[in-house]
Amino acid sequence: MSRRRFALVVAATVALTACGSIEVSVTARRSDSVDQVVPTTPTPDTAPAPGDTEAPGDTAAPVVTDNGTADSVPIPEVSGAIDFGIGKPPRDYDSYLDAAFADITDFWADTYEPTYGGAFEPVAGIYAMYPERQDDPQSCDGPVTYDQVEGNAFYTSCGDLIMYDDALLLPDLVQRYGTAAVAVVAAHEYGHAIQQRAGVFDLNLPTIETEQQADCFAGAWAAHAARGEGETIRFDDADVKAGLLAMIEVRDPPGFDSANDPNGHGSAFDRVGAFQEGFINGVGRCADFVNNPNPRIDLQFSEQDFQTGGNLPFAAIAEALPIALDTFWVPTLQAGDVAFTSPTLQPFSPGGPVPDCDGRGVEQLANTATFCASTNTIVYDADFAQRLYAGVGDLAFAYPIANAYSDAVQTAIGSPLTGEPRVLLSDCLVGAWIVDIVPAFDAAGNPLFDTDGNQLARNPNQQILLSAGDLDEAVVTAVVVGDDASNTDVLGTAFEKIDAFREGVLGGLPACQARLG
Repeated sequence: MSRRRFALVVAATVALTACGSIEVSVTARRSDSVDQVVPTTPTPDTAPAPGDTEAPGDTAAPVVTDNGTADSVPIPEVSGAIDFGIGKPPRDYDSYLDAAFADITDFWADTYEPTYGGAFEPVAGIYAMYPERQDDPQSCDGPVTYDQVEGNAFYTSCGDLIMYDDALLLPDLVQRYGTAAVAVVAAHEYGHAIQQRAGVFDLNLPTIETEQQADCFAGAWAAHAARGEGETIRFDDADVKAGLLAMIEVRDPPGFDSANDPNGHGSAFDRVGAFQEGFINGVGRCADFVNNPNPRIDLQFSEQDFQTGGNLPFAAIAEALPIALDTFWVPTLQAGDVAFTSPTLQPFSPGGPVPDCDGRGVEQLANTATFCASTNTIVYDADFAQRLYAGVGDLAFAYPIANAYSDAVQTAIGSPLTGEPRVLLSDCLVGAWIVDIVPAFDAAGNPLFDTDGNQLARNPNQQILLSAGDLDEAVVTAVVVGDDASNTDVLGTAFEKIDAFREGVLGGLPACQARLG
């Protein structure tokens, strides 16, 4: 987010994965950055621990592991999908990933012909790569060594091979996000093999479009696993959340020109959206991406963002945010003849006095922002807001407050919704507000500036602007604050919240109106 003159926090640095390739730019490659702000999910065999940064008490539900759990399907020792080589250091996830690749192969054996026509052929080889490996796999250009794979997971059509770094990349992903995350990465890379078979690479599409389609394919397979259609792999809500985390992990860095760069693959907002599109609508929709790509929002840093470093004090954001919300909502509601008085912001500390908020106790007000109808205030946990701001960025702080403001809007219009549906409508309304602070661009996609060199907003009355990385911060926040499981029905799962938020960003108020029935 940025002011016309001063930028707010644009984004925190995260550990990134970018896709590139030995041949056709389809490599998932981790950068050297190690700073992490994405919530962390513990590995399945650890004791319950906080699953999300800044969200104590969020624990991962059981997932299918190679040892199995009480409510999971045991994984066979070896299915033969992966060539592990000779002398490989064993990994706890070996059998799980082997079974995942086997399940993904079976999924495409059933799905490819109805989607594309013609017989399906599995990939020629899937290889675990590590420094000790002696029997290097053979591509059409000769042997591939670990040095060429280090930090990567990729598909190459030069030999029709999938390879992954078993020494650094996958152990790191499993340690931080659990085994389901690497299964989604596997499904993404297999999606590139499907593109090769379907002739997608022959279309010379921008890399970002082929990557988005592979994300969609990964989502379609994840839905198959969530429906229990595979023989070995079952996804529960925690696993779907891990899939979203995998999409966040492989986003392009904020400010990256994803649409025009040959290595561009999309922001977290875009990649999660493509994954969700496949999850909800299936492989047929993913195949149609070549004709009707999933909507994307491409925001780059302005020169001003680069110059300032994108930092304003926390207090400046707290001051600017209610003005930005009022600038959109007050005239919008007035135009609809809705009586509305803007709520005021009231910070509090859970260790201090409990504010008057419709009889709510401190446990209901901590770690969130809440609209209090009796006092027309938005009470927010200032400690929690500071943690979001420091760990994720400005829109992470803005998101829960904008969500509470949206609850005030629902109260004004007489929304009949309660519980989770009401919260998800607020998520959608936050997305609709976000559109109002998108920067103005000309027909060629270039940012517009006033005579003083200040970047213009789409709404000329707005004094803060959306910056590159802000939408990703909202996605991360949805993961942090979402319910653990779909049967909790309080705030919505991360999947549901991101879906509602994207709906508002891409469809505006009409899309949110549809949620009222």
